[in-house]
Amino acid sequence: MEIRALLDRRDDRFRSEVEDFVREQGITTFDELLDVITTSQDGQVVRQGYRVFSLVSAGDETYLDLLRHPHHGIRRAAASMFRGEEALPHAARLLPVLADENHYVRREALWAFGTMGPDVLPLLQETRRTAKGALRRAALIGIAEVAGPDAFSPEDRKVVDRFVRFKAEDDLYSVDEMHLCGGWYAIRTENQAAVLEVCGLKEPVPVPRFLGAEAWNNDHHAWSKDDEHVRCARVYVTGSWDGWTLVFGEPFEHGTRPVTEICAVLSAVFGEAHYYGMSCGDGWTAWCIAEQGEIVRYYDAFKAEEQIGELDVEDGWGLPHDTSDENDDLDDIWATDVAEELSVNPAYFEGDVEGSGVLALTECGRVHGSPKGFLRVSS
Repeated sequence: MEIRALLDRRDDRFRSEVEDFVREQGITTFDELLDVITTSQDGQVVRQGYRVFSLVSAGDETYLDLLRHPHHGIRRAAASMFRGEEALPHAARLLPVLADENHYVRREALWAFGTMGPDVLPLLQETRRTAKGALRRAALIGIAEVAGPDAFSPEDRKVVDRFVRFKAEDDLYSVDEMHLCGGWYAIRTENQAAVLEVCGLKEPVPVPRFLGAEAWNNDHHAWSKDDEHVRCARVYVTGSWDGWTLVFGEPFEHGTRPVTEICAVLSAVFGEAHYYGMSCGDGWTAWCIAEQGEIVRYYDAFKAEEQIGELDVEDGWGLPHDTSDENDDLDDIWATDVAEELSVNPAYFEGDVEGSGVLALTECGRVHGSPKGFLRVSS
């Protein structure tokens, strides 16, 4: 297939980018593009080759055939070309890719299934009942990605619950790094049950820390924006950690209540409650400290004009929003630095943690169901 002919099938917005690349590489056909991607020793050329692969319109049949290509990168790139409900007719041919030997190819196929919608569930559920080996296991992962644990069969639910309980018991004394992106609450209490009750959280399921962190990150980074309850259906609540219980996620009313109000309410019940926030994609950070129902300190790097009070722990640090000359020699302080001093820093789970953490459903989760998305049970 001539690349120039493939470009004629689509908008010419990217034509010059593609034409520049094929001219520099001295190629004219799609097969030659594949050769460049799989044989070049220049990483920049390979990356640009994959970019061109995604820009030309080679057609679904070509991409489906490439799902069996010997090079894993080509299989991954081919799987990435199937997204949304329009990919549904090809689900049966994409199914074996869920069990590909390469992690990144499997992940790309999983994302493809996750965008197809609930109409792909019967295929995955039938595969789970009738297939064997890796494909049968992959079908369960696909079901979780498409519809979450609510779509598991009773038998699969028992298998997963049993395995999670085993991992939770094994996890009590582990030390794990936690990817922090989003907000969490630190409540001064060792009474997890009381936290669940005050926050209105139900159906708690014991989980290992890694799985709790996976759920929080999955829900916070969910691609689907149509589901307004994707970020407020469940939260991860830790066991007692040096006298604190942490709540990761949005426990109240789909995240519409301000954190200052939530911290004030929680501190009125438990004496002290904090909120911390970190982002993995930009410079956002935030913290809120409340005692006996009153806000002692509130800071949000993106809403610095709304800050309340100050903390001794901030002395000698610069606030991230402040770019004035007098702060040039100061390191910025982040929510994890404040948490380390005033409560516990979950960037590393260490120290004595009593009891198992749990995933629990909010009111939104009980009404609208658990969030979809495959979660790894162990690192």
